[in-house]
Amino acid sequence: MKKLTLTTISTLGIYLLSTYANSASFDCNKASTWVEKTICKSPELSKLDEAMAKKYIKDLNNAANDEDSEVYKNNAIIDQKLWLNFQRNTCKDTKCLIREYEEHIGEKTGSDWNDDLDSSDLPDKNAFGEFSKNFQISVYNVDDKRNNTFQDATNTLSINKVDNKPHISVIESILIFNNLHTCGIEESIATWSQNHWVIYDDSQDKEVRLRLYPAPYKGKNQLLLRDVDYQFSSGRCGVRGYFDSIILEHQ
Repeated sequence: MKKLTLTTISTLGIYLLSTYANSASFDCNKASTWVEKTICKSPELSKLDEAMAKKYIKDLNNAANDEDSEVYKNNAIIDQKLWLNFQRNTCKDTKCLIREYEEHIGEKTGSDWNDDLDSSDLPDKNAFGEFSKNFQISVYNVDDKRNNTFQDATNTLSINKVDNKPHISVIESILIFNNLHTCGIEESIATWSQNHWVIYDDSQDKEVRLRLYPAPYKGKNQLLLRDVDYQFSSGRCGVRGYFDSIILEHQ
């Protein structure tokens, strides 16, 4: 299969490697956002951005060599877009950007994201409220041995304010998976950490966390769930649960 070229990738709106001296993966002469300008001013961030672009191109090339190449290529493209929109581009300081990059390219995992917050770091109103998503779910018909059918389902999640504690919320959720398996997040305390909510679960042998990133996406305020190494959902729901990359819309 023909490998993807840099020109092809650029048409997808994903940042690419370039030959510019600043070492960022995009032309710093055209930087327009705070994130882009901050990356261009920082040698450390520029190198991390270049490493991110190399990783992305490697993922696309690996996908091209798989028998399900189109599926894996599309997954890599979607995951990159989600990371850029919900995680990297929601950062407000350099430290946040460095940690998002380091975790994304695999240099560090499990970083402590809970720093002291000032008023500019606190969540806005779009980080609270009801989030949901209607979709169709696959249901296997065991009794009559027919092929799988599809049924309408809705994932729901609420982020509730706590009086006089703007950096704290109470999260409740019911998520539905294949064959109508459900898994709930029952009144879990979440803390705000620069650009996302985080729920800690210390009931397992080691502390795991679920992150929830609110951000505008495709013209709507939405919420991206990130389950680091899938440990949170497996501890709560077993193999039937899969929280990572679920996107819900603000209602």
